[in-house]
Amino acid sequence: MSARLVRSIALFVMAAAVTWTYAPAASFAFLNWDDQSVIVQNPAIDLPGAVRWAFSTTYMEHYQPISWLVWAGIKAGFGLDATAFHVANIVVHVICVLLVWVVARRVLAPVAGTSAPWREAIAVAAALLFGLHPLRVEVVAWVSALPYTIALALALSALVTYLRAAEQATGRWPLAALALYAASLSARPIALGFPVVLVALDTWLLRRRLRASLSAVWPFAVLALVAAAIEGVARAPGLNETPWLYRLQTAASAPFVYLWRTMVPVSLTPLDLLPLEPVAAPGVVSAAVLALAVASFAAWRWHRQYPALAAAWVAYLALMAPAAGLVPSGLQVTADRYAYLPAVVIALVVAGAGAQWAGKRQARARMAAVACLIMVVASAASARTALAPWADSVALWTRVVSLDANHEVGLYNLGAALAAVGRHLEAAARYRDVLSRNPDHANARANLDRLDAARVEGEANDLATRGDLAGAAERYRQAVTLDPARTHSHAGRGMALATLGRADEAIPELQEAMRQGVSDPAIPNALAVLLLQSGQSREARAVLETALAAHQDDVGLAHNLARLLATTAGMGQSDVALALRLAGAVVDATAGRDPRALETLAAALAANGRLADAITTNARAAAAAAAQGDADLAVQITARGRVYRNPGQ
Repeated sequence: MSARLVRSIALFVMAAAVTWTYAPAASFAFLNWDDQSVIVQNPAIDLPGAVRWAFSTTYMEHYQPISWLVWAGIKAGFGLDATAFHVANIVVHVICVLLVWVVARRVLAPVAGTSAPWREAIAVAAALLFGLHPLRVEVVAWVSALPYTIALALALSALVTYLRAAEQATGRWPLAALALYAASLSARPIALGFPVVLVALDTWLLRRRLRASLSAVWPFAVLALVAAAIEGVARAPGLNETPWLYRLQTAASAPFVYLWRTMVPVSLTPLDLLPLEPVAAPGVVSAAVLALAVASFAAWRWHRQYPALAAAWVAYLALMAPAAGLVPSGLQVTADRYAYLPAVVIALVVAGAGAQWAGKRQARARMAAVACLIMVVASAASARTALAPWADSVALWTRVVSLDANHEVGLYNLGAALAAVGRHLEAAARYRDVLSRNPDHANARANLDRLDAARVEGEANDLATRGDLAGAAERYRQAVTLDPARTHSHAGRGMALATLGRADEAIPELQEAMRQGVSDPAIPNALAVLLLQSGQSREARAVLETALAAHQDDVGLAHNLARLLATTAGMGQSDVALALRLAGAVVDATAGRDPRALETLAAALAANGRLADAITTNARAAAAAAAQGDADLAVQITARGRVYRNPGQ
């Protein structure tokens, strides 16, 4: 079997295994955790304006122009289709896995022996151990974590390019590596420790002297410092006042925390909260600092005997440092995504250690292969299971709360997720859980009030349907007390009060509904009638004109405005002309069968001096009312029409 065929099979196996494992994520929804702010409700990523914005913004407290542009491109091509964004995460992660394989083939060559299939197998093992581990689930399944995959893909590309440059001693590759590293930092500056990794590989793998390595690596260090400064400015608003001793505890223990989670990936939570009042445990601080010092001293003490392990430890610490927690920002102490880049080192060490242990002994090699296969299969199965909580917001926060029933942020976000899908009673229960733990949680209180207002509004609607308008008006009042922005309750209460003859109370409610943008044209119609009855003709006209501009085809609005203009004293010629046009349009729209519309047309004709036509039309209106069996209306129309025959009276 040719080496090319072996590599082709390896590439296919890796891509297929990773794609199969994470394929369910393609059908997942956007989450109510950053996805809304980053993608769904962020018009700034609309092209072409997104290009300038991406390079000038520190939105979400990060400088990541390349990631913003990738999202902008996906949105331009597929709209707000969650599947397209999730597929992007999967695809870039697959690319990262294949790049880990490329790096592993080069970095693990000294321990892989001379057998080509064995070298390929070790590299595949390293790539799959990285790509299929459950700690990768957060990065792959969460749309907002895409910058991590992009940054890692570019950083690994920079590493491969750098190693080729070092081997070939050409001037072209270092510049390309530098450009790729700059792009990685522009996607998300997670690889700030990359220059240290290059020095470690130079001195161990390439056998360079430290001075020569520093001479080659210093431009990368400059880029890292610039990126760190920019990121520091971007994250400054979110920096919290965590005590320094607690920061030291978090930073010193982080390397061991993530190593433990790698070995025992159970009870993984999407949100590991920073305590409201962080207090360091002196014993934990001492143990963490001592363990870190001992491990680092051992790596230095035996770096000649075990140079690969020493280089790996230095690289792991360098890549872990930016997310270790020494400079905390936001709510989280730890997160699976923080281990995304350092996990490459762990995967390489595990695969390399297996190869080193096996050596040239076939029996050991078979045992190592079986052990690796078991780990890969177990990782894939565990990752596939760990995907489920990321399917939607309800599943995600249910998982968080199941791990910590007192998780305040989890309870709040679960309430918001339940409310968004219409499960209001369950959402209210979660908000009450939050308030029982933190009575001052303003957002939980406001959301609970809104849910209670919706429930009360529903009860008011039922009462109104049954004809109990007084009861409905009271329940609507309770609803707007809980949630003043409840437009329907303002409108419902105003209509109920208007029907009950309580105009003075109805007018403010209907006006508030109008102010909040009520869409039902019946509301401005009712408000205008009440204003007219109270002698506020100017205000009534303004209401009708505003509403008619928004509902140009509404016959009721046109009719009422026409009647107001035709029957109110002091109207100008243009006003009565408009009344005539509107009244004529209403009569046409009602096919001349509406007696009230005909009467309004008669009034408009009279206002325009066409008294003969007004008399004739008034008679038609009375006849139409009589034909419809409304004798009282017919009498009223006739009586009001007498003024056209005797204009002086």
